[in-house]
Amino acid sequence: MIVKKRHIRIDAENWIHDPEQAHVDVVVTFPDATRWISNFYTIPCIESMRKDYLTSGACLDGAYWCASTPVIIVDTINRERIEQVVDVFEYFGPVEERDLKSSDYPPDFFDKGSRMDPWYISWHAVRLKQMLDQADVDVRERLKEQLFGESS
Repeated sequence: MIVKKRHIRIDAENWIHDPEQAHVDVVVTFPDATRWISNFYTIPCIESMRKDYLTSGACLDGAYWCASTPVIIVDTINRERIEQVVDVFEYFGPVEERDLKSSDYPPDFFDKGSRMDPWYISWHAVRLKQMLDQADVDVRERLKEQLFGESS
């Protein structure tokens, strides 16, 4: 899925004081108007968070921590390092009209006729089918109607 032409947005990129103890959210956009996301953390940053959790009691004795998106652990947070590892991102959704109005995408960045990689869609469809096979009949019927306008 990953192609050379991409736009990488690093949240708080200009605010990083210590690149060896930092974390950032990174969104990569491709010309097919798909967005992919991951969080980058350094090990010292994670250790600092764990200590804060121990002190504050935010989680069970600092024993766990769960991110909302995939986590990538790196030695340093900078654009060069991030560009080296963007291939492990998770699908974040399509670029929407509001994103285009408030973005810094270069002119003519998006390919008008481009579509998401069919392999990626098939892979997730198989996973969804496996989950639906385990779901209650009512859940399956509601989803069929929502997705395809069908009902039994």
